[in-house]
Amino acid sequence: MPKTSTTSTMLPEYYDYEEDTYKIVFNISTRLNLSLQIATVILNFLHLIVLLRKDLRSFAIYIFMIGICISDILTNSIDFTYIAGEISWMPILFAGSGEISCLRDDYSEVNVGAQILATLLDISRRLSVWLAILMAIMRNLSVLYPTNQRIQSMSKSKGALIILGICVLFWVVFNTWHFVLYRIFWLPDNANALCKKYYKSSITPRYILAAPSDLHGIMLDWGFIEIIMKFAATICYPILTISLLITLRKIKNRRKKSDKKEAEKPDHTTKLILFMTIFFMLSEGFAGVLALFQYNMIALMEIDEEFVYAINAAQYPVSVLRTLNALSHPIVCYLLSSQYRDAVKGIFIGKKKLKKLDVTRSTSNVRSRTTTSTIG
Repeated sequence: MPKTSTTSTMLPEYYDYEEDTYKIVFNISTRLNLSLQIATVILNFLHLIVLLRKDLRSFAIYIFMIGICISDILTNSIDFTYIAGEISWMPILFAGSGEISCLRDDYSEVNVGAQILATLLDISRRLSVWLAILMAIMRNLSVLYPTNQRIQSMSKSKGALIILGICVLFWVVFNTWHFVLYRIFWLPDNANALCKKYYKSSITPRYILAAPSDLHGIMLDWGFIEIIMKFAATICYPILTISLLITLRKIKNRRKKSDKKEAEKPDHTTKLILFMTIFFMLSEGFAGVLALFQYNMIALMEIDEEFVYAINAAQYPVSVLRTLNALSHPIVCYLLSSQYRDAVKGIFIGKKKLKKLDVTRSTSNVRSRTTTSTIG
């Protein structure tokens, strides 16, 4: 079966399983990552409940975050099943029967369950990365061009939903286009010559989903495009981080020059996106560089074999960084967004009590400002 996707924790065939530095890195990183993924899935489920509240889902930034949150839950859940199966923490899902395939030679049998999981993993991981990039771009544009009607309309909930839909559609097509090459065959009508001659008992009447045998080579060529996409994301994150820092500085300077300093609220939204962008940059940036090295693995083996082993070992700590990135999103939202904190409080104490608290808080703020101006 042509394998269209691999997990980040797959060991290469030539990996040395003896007790060495690379195996130690694998053992520690993998077990740590599994524990973090459990925490990430649980925390992001709670995060999703908060984001789906009416007072948050009407804002564009939180619509993007809903997409990122769902992607993080899917990515970490599926990746957990892969890793846990590899180290025997749980049975391998859709492991296959292990029996000889009697399908005709020009096609390979597809494990439907494993294919679905691999495709969902690819879509969710890429979607999370690019939604974060789009969110940072939209925030930059909306702050830099506050009078541009087209940009401001795209920054509203309707515009965010359209962008989210386009992004989802793109990555679904990107990861499923090769399915048009798949075919369904009936056995024994499409059995190969070897089984017909020697293994007739293995030919059981059934329908089989199959992919062309040469699809693996096609997907390797397609992999170059994927490397370009990953490296593009790696380059985008530092640029967006610097851009957001400059935007924050401009907002700060604008506030200093304004006569209504006290009336303006601090731009916590831009800070929230900045912190999320930095976390994405640290995790996905390293992942993009590693992907570039891994694509040129054969050439690097001829130059320095130890360097190749180091690259393979480095993917496990990078997986931990990716999980920590997903784990950080609810925490960053709670620390930097007052709207998010109010939504969390609203779940536990109710809207009426929350409104009373807001009135009390605003009244005390007015009193403190009055007192300050009197003293001045």
